[in-house]
Amino acid sequence: MAKKEEGFFSSVRRERKKIQWPSKKTTIEYTLLVLVISIITGVIIWFLDEIVFSNLLKLLINM
Repeated sequence: MAKKEEGFFSSVRRERKKIQWPSKKTTIEYTLLVLVISIITGVIIWFLDEIVFSNLLKLLINM
């Protein structure tokens, strides 16, 4: 916690110096990982919606 005589912004500045930013390579790898997982998830949801759920709904309607 900041001392009373220190200003808020000087405390923020000191804390910002402690941040360890990821490298460019790490950022690109994580971005690609998020994109791949998002695409895979989208395909799975599309498959479930288009094939599985629509067939189940047709079965229920035809009963």
